Amino acid sequence: MDLDEEFGHAEALAETGFWGRRGAGCVVYARSTGRLLLARRSCDVLEPGTWGTWGGAVEEGADAAACAARELEEETGCSRIVEMVPVYEFVDASSGFRYSNFLAVVDDEFVPKLNWENDGFAWVEQGEWPSPLHFGLADLIDNVPDLACAAAGSACGTCPSGNGR
Repeated sequence: MDLDEEFGHAEALAETGFWGRRGAGCVVYARSTGRLLLARRSCDVLEPGTWGTWGGAVEEGADAAACAARELEEETGCSRIVEMVPVYEFVDASSGFRYSNFLAVVDDEFVPKLNWENDGFAWVEQGEWPSPLHFGLADLIDNVPDLACAAAGSACGTCPSGNGR
């Protein structure tokens, strides 16, 4: 990230309360176990010590799914994504900030190589969420209560549109 981008994100933080004007991130879903990989945010980022998604700011004109995949690789070292499934978009009505949430589907669990943005990780079962949750992950779970169903892309009854969106 260059200094102009960094300044733009800081400026957006002052105006909106969010790092950037748009963001994207993901929860990782392992097909082999059905478990989900969450990030514990470090003391060097906003909302430290909370459990959330892997993600960051989306530059103007950039593809949200590609940005979420890039952030996942930067924050975990994982480049083995089978599919990026869009599941929910958070919109802050007062500022217009948008955060696109995806499930990054992988075949098997892996041990992340964490960067400075996170200081922990956990592979968890659906519904067995660690605490405290980042407000963004809490909102995602409230709006897509069955992330495993969303990863399968099936009409399972708990995903109103058939894929969690």
